[in-house]
Amino acid sequence: MSKIEYQEFDRSFWDEELADFVPDTVYDMHVHMWSERHRGKLPPDPTGLRLEIDYQDHLAWAKNLYPGRKMHYLVLGTPIPGGIDTEGHNDWMAEEMKQDPESGINMMVTPDMTPEYVAAQVKRHGFLGLKPYRTFAPDPTHCRIRDFLPESFIEVAHDLGLAITMHMSKPEGPADADNQKDLADYTKRYPRAQWILAHCARAFNCFMMERAIQFLTGLPNIWYDTSAVNDLYSQYLLMKHEDRSRVMFGSDNVVAGCARGKYVTYGRAWTYYEGTTETTPHCDSRATLVIYEQLRQEKQVADMLGLTSQEIEDHFSGNARRFLRQVRGQQDWR
Repeated sequence: MSKIEYQEFDRSFWDEELADFVPDTVYDMHVHMWSERHRGKLPPDPTGLRLEIDYQDHLAWAKNLYPGRKMHYLVLGTPIPGGIDTEGHNDWMAEEMKQDPESGINMMVTPDMTPEYVAAQVKRHGFLGLKPYRTFAPDPTHCRIRDFLPESFIEVAHDLGLAITMHMSKPEGPADADNQKDLADYTKRYPRAQWILAHCARAFNCFMMERAIQFLTGLPNIWYDTSAVNDLYSQYLLMKHEDRSRVMFGSDNVVAGCARGKYVTYGRAWTYYEGTTETTPHCDSRATLVIYEQLRQEKQVADMLGLTSQEIEDHFSGNARRFLRQVRGQQDWR
């Protein structure tokens, strides 16, 4: 964790803009963990992006990010194609999260697993659900959902009553016709699977949400996390048109959420902007953390829509509690 630095500027940003917005209890429904012990066939990390972080590290970092707040998590694995020891990684995360029964963990799944193996591991560790990654598909940019989440895994999720946290592929994300066709089909045929569409349904650019929101609101068993979305209008459209009880806070910490800068949008794209290192005499040019940029926009959306204090509290904890209770309540194999 030494590679991430919390600065005095971040503290002033929190105190002045966010401390009066974030409630006392936070369920962060999208965080990642990693240990180099499970890198498998991967070479040593030349980029420094594979940050070692376990459950206690998350709590320690949260004391900086959200001082005085009580934290719980939905923990996801760290997907690195090329030979990662997925079983060791999943086993380790399950052991780590025994420290907090109120938190949850999704099993990292790859297309080369069998559905029998997935079901056995879920029962062995009591996983809340599954976490597929498009990075394990042959074409991570243009793949269909089935290319990184075989339908047999969705059947397992239906049979066992599991959650599925998914980051969609395709340049238009939730607005893509294939993604919409697949989601409509899977949610209808496998009604016991509960889907969390990560990153506001992966609408990092608002044009995606503009074209998808009316479709998304009609789907059953769909939830969302807000992780790493720095586009104000995407956050606004989701909270304006969706059932707000289906939208849960997520951060994508630590590598993405705690990068210093912002995800910016333009045209039909988005990209990470790390901020300028040049001194700008007309303003303060220092950059804060991506998660603080996200929280600032969530606060602005709450103001624009006139969210009540109860709705804000539900966004950060109440909705997640209900989600976890619902999923665990239908898992009769536990």
